[in-house]
Amino acid sequence: MVSEPGPIAGESLKPAELYKKLQKAFTPHQPISLPELLAGRLDLIHRVTDAINTDDLHVVIYGDRGTGKTSIARVVAYLVQEPSSTNGRRCVLISCTADDTFTTIWRKVGQEILLSQRQFGFLQQETRQIVGRLELDSAVISPSDARLFLESIQNEMVIVIDEFDRIHNQETRALMADTIKYFSDHSVRTTLVFVGVGKTLSDLLHEHLSVTRNIAQVLVNPMEMKVLAQIIQNGCKFSGLTFEMELDTEIAKLSQGYPHYTHLMGLWAGRKAIEDGRLQIMNEDLNQAIPDALRNAAGGLQEQYERAVDSGNRTAIFKEVLLACALARKDSLGRFSVVALQEPLNLITGKNYTTGAYQAHLGRFCESIRGPILERSGNPKSYRWNFLNPQLIPFVVLQGVSQKMIQPSRIPPLQRA
Repeated sequence: MVSEPGPIAGESLKPAELYKKLQKAFTPHQPISLPELLAGRLDLIHRVTDAINTDDLHVVIYGDRGTGKTSIARVVAYLVQEPSSTNGRRCVLISCTADDTFTTIWRKVGQEILLSQRQFGFLQQETRQIVGRLELDSAVISPSDARLFLESIQNEMVIVIDEFDRIHNQETRALMADTIKYFSDHSVRTTLVFVGVGKTLSDLLHEHLSVTRNIAQVLVNPMEMKVLAQIIQNGCKFSGLTFEMELDTEIAKLSQGYPHYTHLMGLWAGRKAIEDGRLQIMNEDLNQAIPDALRNAAGGLQEQYERAVDSGNRTAIFKEVLLACALARKDSLGRFSVVALQEPLNLITGKNYTTGAYQAHLGRFCESIRGPILERSGNPKSYRWNFLNPQLIPFVVLQGVSQKMIQPSRIPPLQRA
């Protein structure tokens, strides 16, 4: 029989207990649902909550992948539901797939309502019979059907429809946009909260922008450094760990605005400390955690990175130029100019490159043979580039640190104009 390790450094918590608390504090692969662990998004939470509390208004939460949109929606749902009251507000959350239709979305809603009914109860005692009809393909085929179904459930509802960007069927998108307007016009006691990846509202609703007067638009931008540092502070406090001075800001800087990486590095650096029998996370723990963070980053980023920088020429500078792209000053839409690469590229290589020496690399990064990993916009005199997948930005930065192309202390914080 294997005995369980004893407490660390005289503390009451054993390593197994510390690991459990650490994994609850830092969750890189799942959204946050506890308000106390969601750092720096209080203003957005208030905006969504205010919209839910406003009659006939619905919500669209959008922004880059990995900025914490789903976490905001989950925390808001936790805060606004009223499970202790029989006639209180109920919240359900569903996730879309590429194959979903208007009918299958509402079938999922009905299934989640059944689960909520078992947990909290609803005023309508015949909910099971009504929801049972959702098994038929023709059950909910119009906004009117959805309204009748929800009005049979007398509780006020908040329905979070996550990953709405995955739906490409234009008929489904049009019907959901019509549902927003229909619900508002008929004062249905239900708030729809759509969550999805997009730089603008039109990325999610496409041509159906006539419903904007019925929508509270909540754009979720990459996080500021001080907020990312707060994630480390909160997570360490929750898990019973401490950290070496300025380690929180170091992790925040490496994350380049994306909390997924903050959670990744916090989790793996914390594990290194516990493995070493310490309750304090040191800079060396972070250094050792970076390769683990790279291996465990979500979304097949390693393959995208390798494809982008692959070259049989030893003198090629694809890796260096891509790292400069990640570190370049960007505008509010995440775009950068060719000139913006000069300063970071010179910092990385120690050489003074002119724009002509690397501009062709930007064009190559836009080709299918290398991804594409970037996209170009604008006209020839003022081209701008941006990462197609913004979560590659911190991944590329961590690769640069891991491959010793740049020291962490020389990495600038995320720069947006």
